[in-house]
Amino acid sequence: MADTIANTMADAIGRNARRLSPAFVPAAAAIGAATLALSAWWLAADALRGKPAIAAEVGMVRGELWLRDGWSELQTSPEAAEAAFTRSLRLSPMDAGAWFGLASATGRFDWLNPTASKALKMSYYTGFNRSDLIAPRLILLAQVDTTRDVELVDLLQRQIRLILTRAPELKGAIGQAYRVAGDANRRIIEAEFKDANQSIPE
Repeated sequence: MADTIANTMADAIGRNARRLSPAFVPAAAAIGAATLALSAWWLAADALRGKPAIAAEVGMVRGELWLRDGWSELQTSPEAAEAAFTRSLRLSPMDAGAWFGLASATGRFDWLNPTASKALKMSYYTGFNRSDLIAPRLILLAQVDTTRDVELVDLLQRQIRLILTRAPELKGAIGQAYRVAGDANRRIIEAEFKDANQSIPE
C-alpha cells in the first residue's frame, strides 16, 4: 500500500516537472536579467555620487541619495535643497538627518516658518542621540526663537544635559551654540550649566 502511494506521488511529481521544465529556463533567464539590470542601476547611482543631483535622479528610490543632493544644494539653492530633503523624507521618514536637513533649508531666513520648527523637532524625535547630529543641531537650535515653543525649550535643555552628563567631549559645541544664541536661549544654557555646577566653554 505504502509503495503504491509513493509510486503514485513520484509519477505525479515527474509529470509536473516535465510540464514545467519548458517554461523554467526562460523564467530563470528573465529573473537573472532583471537582477543584473537592477544591480547595474544601483551601481550606476553609486558611481555618480560625485554628482549628487544626477545620482539622485538615477537612483530615484534611494533616500540617502536625495539626502546627499540636499546637502550639496543647501548653500547655493535652499529651495532645491528643501525639495531634495522632502523627497528623501518621503522615502525614509524616520531619517533624523533628513529632518535636520529640511530644518536647515527652511529655517535659514525665517524661523517663524512652521515647517522649519516642525522639521527640527522631528529630527530630535527620530534621532535624539545621533552623535553626528548633536553638535550641528544644537547650534541650529540655539538660534531659534524658543520663547513661543515649550517643546523647543525642552529639547534645548535635554540636549545640553545629554552633553554635560554623557558626551563631555562635545562641550565645545555648547560654547559655539551659546555664542550664536539669542538672549532667551543664552539664559537657558546658563541655567543648565549652573545646575550642573560647570562653566560654559569659551
